[in-house]
Amino acid sequence: MIIKIVSRWDLSKVLFESTTATSVRECVLEAIAKRANLYGANLSEANLSEANLSEANLSGANLSGANLSEANLSEAN
Repeated sequence: MIIKIVSRWDLSKVLFESTTATSVRECVLEAIAKRANLYGANLSEANLSEANLSEANLSGANLSGANLSEANLSEAN
């Protein structure tokens, strides 16, 4: 299975792609671990609870409806 994180402004623009992740959450964490730029990512409705998102570049990201409860957003953009 391939999971892609796409731009919120251009759904044809892939910001990150994973062939090993089994969920959007795992894909986001893999992208952050690989220091991928998630500026403007479409993460609407993603379950990111308790995820370590510290130092992630989420500026301009669509997080509407995303579950961010207890997520670590320290030093995130």
